[in-house]
Amino acid sequence: MRKMRSGLCALAAVALHAVLLPMQAFAADNGRWVASWASSPSVPTEKLPYDFWQPAPEVQGTIRYHLRLSAGGTKLQVRLSGETQLQDVTIGSATIALADAQGRIDATTLRPLTFSGARSVRLPMGAPLLSDPLALSVKPGAVAIVSVYLPVKVTLPQSDPNHIAQWATGADQTASVTLTNMTSVSAREIVSSVLVQSDRTARAIVTFGDSITDGFGAKDPLLRGWPGQLARLLTDKGIANIGIANAGIGGNRVLRDEVGQSGLARFDRDALAVPGVTDIVLLEGINDLGLSGLKNPRAPGNHPTISADDLIAGYRQLIQRAHARGIKVHGATLTPFLGSTFPGYATPEKEKIRQAINQWIRTSGEFDGVIDFDAVVRDPSAPDHILAAYDCGDKLHPSDAGYAAMAKAARDHFRF
Repeated sequence: MRKMRSGLCALAAVALHAVLLPMQAFAADNGRWVASWASSPSVPTEKLPYDFWQPAPEVQGTIRYHLRLSAGGTKLQVRLSGETQLQDVTIGSATIALADAQGRIDATTLRPLTFSGARSVRLPMGAPLLSDPLALSVKPGAVAIVSVYLPVKVTLPQSDPNHIAQWATGADQTASVTLTNMTSVSAREIVSSVLVQSDRTARAIVTFGDSITDGFGAKDPLLRGWPGQLARLLTDKGIANIGIANAGIGGNRVLRDEVGQSGLARFDRDALAVPGVTDIVLLEGINDLGLSGLKNPRAPGNHPTISADDLIAGYRQLIQRAHARGIKVHGATLTPFLGSTFPGYATPEKEKIRQAINQWIRTSGEFDGVIDFDAVVRDPSAPDHILAAYDCGDKLHPSDAGYAAMAKAARDHFRF
């Protein structure tokens, strides 16, 4: 479980001159589309009896997202998500642009998005909506600004302190370089991915998990934890054609719905259907274990008690479904949680189950590879606790230093 972190730092530095690329730097129409940025759709969740929890906000007006891309390309498409909406959403207009290190839009890059040629469109309840391809050449690591005008009030999908957008109520400001009367709003994005057309060998790696994958505790909202830091490591090495698609949802579980649909329920949408995906890194299950046996705030009684075998059975289902599509799954060991500030979440009994699960991940041979994140971030003198230097402060989520160590482990695993 998570606590509201106290502040947000400035947007990460990306020099604007490094954002724009010559069109010939990538393959043209015969290139491959891959996910360069992603955020999994969640569901508006009612207020829970925790100080850190806020109800999903309702907004009308222009909402603006700052998104750091991973793979580069010569064309873009933006995917909007109505998959967890309870009614149709009217999109009055939408634009995309590129920005500098401070999030300032370069007006020469601002482009309208169209959907089957139309600027205004209906986002259907329960379905996604993909924009028309747009010629806009971007370098890996570019910051894209997507603005969406919502003429009618909309409930955004789940309040989330890890996902901050700009919001200006009233008239359409999607074509404006700067929003007037702007405030910030904490909620998961209506935008669920940005696709780029890269070269023929391009591919995407989906990082599938909970808040530790989504990047809770990271100070830079554009880096989003270890997946964002992995993308930056690839950019630093000049790798332009590998997208990192972050499919983490804070509070998510493998076996049952909690915050967002269960991993078993959303795996096809958020992982297997991602354009260009060849590999999935699976780091999820700590919430299944942590909530096991605790009081359920949304229903009578307690959450079901789970065993190591229960979670392993869930992993096997995900592996089999990925392999049926020819996609590799890399198992990541569950990181330490003893000392967690959430009452009852981590106990010595649950720690034994975590160890059994990690032993199976390491030795079963059922994954296509293993990334031992547990070994990376644990305290050598107290292996059931996260190392203090890698702790964001709640004994569960890594700090930026911890996420950096995890990213390096993932890079070494894939031999980038």
